Amino acid sequence: MRIIIIGGAGDMGSVACAATVTDPAITSVVIADRDQTRAEALADRLGAKASAMALDITDRGALVSAIGDADAVLNTVGPFYLYGRPVLEAALEAGKHYVDIADDWEPTIDMLELDDDARARGVTAIIGIGASPGLSNLLAAVAHDQLDTVDKLYTAWRGGSGIPRPPENPADVRPAAAIDHWIHNLAEPIRIWRDGEFQSADALEELVLDYPGIGPGTVWTCGHPEPITLPRYFPKITESLNVMFSRPGLIDAARQVRDRVRAGELTVPEASKELVMNPSRRGPAAGPVPDFPGVFAYAEGTKGGEPARVTVATNYMPEGEMGEATCIPMAIAVGMLARGEITTTGVLGPEGCIDPIAFFDRLAPYAGERSALAPLDIRLEVAPCP
Repeated sequence: MRIIIIGGAGDMGSVACAATVTDPAITSVVIADRDQTRAEALADRLGAKASAMALDITDRGALVSAIGDADAVLNTVGPFYLYGRPVLEAALEAGKHYVDIADDWEPTIDMLELDDDARARGVTAIIGIGASPGLSNLLAAVAHDQLDTVDKLYTAWRGGSGIPRPPENPADVRPAAAIDHWIHNLAEPIRIWRDGEFQSADALEELVLDYPGIGPGTVWTCGHPEPITLPRYFPKITESLNVMFSRPGLIDAARQVRDRVRAGELTVPEASKELVMNPSRRGPAAGPVPDFPGVFAYAEGTKGGEPARVTVATNYMPEGEMGEATCIPMAIAVGMLARGEITTTGVLGPEGCIDPIAFFDRLAPYAGERSALAPLDIRLEVAPCP
């Protein structure tokens, strides 16, 4: 399979390039980026299967033309509320498969509207196959299968781990797209699945999850794609939320800057800088953090007629930073697509087309010493739920 990686020279895209170029099922990797010099340098490092291309994705004609020689398009360019649907539309126009790491719920809805078009063209478009969303969706699918009936199906991740230490000089705070995205996410209403329907809600609603074998811990709601896609494939669930856990001090600091953005006192980049510099948001002084896995799924329902809860985490998280955790899952997905292991067409969440067990087996080579463990940590507790 010939692939083109949009934004391939960026922090995320470069990881996807490095992971896909070693896959025998991938015959060529085109690194398409607005920074041609950086793309060429990366192609030189990756070897003969890689090549570079200068591309401005806001030029629709150039984008469709660039896609034309590939079999599949990998989109790593954020924010996806700007660049998700346009790149998918170009892929559909060219009749090419599509994979992305979109983590915004708004463009998830927009891209799902193209499902009929994708199926009519025989295109597989997998949206949101990173860590969360991505691994989290597949963990949720496994959790769902452990119970006879499922009422609640949540995905969870640790918030704040990618926020850097504050520099001594505030002027030295570097722009961070991930932090900007988080603040934007918190400042706007989010979409959740509750009482069997989509509802608008406020982020940072506080809940407590009781993790079997670990105990209770506080979590807070966040706007992510998982509550948008999971009910499509598991329509009998009554509630689906994406939640994050962290130190309470960080959540308080995030809430403070979120409220100032809402009041018009700060722009999102200014709020991100304030958050980085806030001394109360990190370390023991910010309060305890639950000893939960970095990404997991949680389900409540029944088993054998009794109330039950289950959690599912993976022991095979890719080693490295956010780029590895996000883009190695993407690379594995396109490899499965290349091998014919994914055949469903349409615009799909990961849980709608990927075999979770096969997928987590493929993560083993990226897990370091943990690859000696079982792929999944499944904890089922049949007991009254709070």
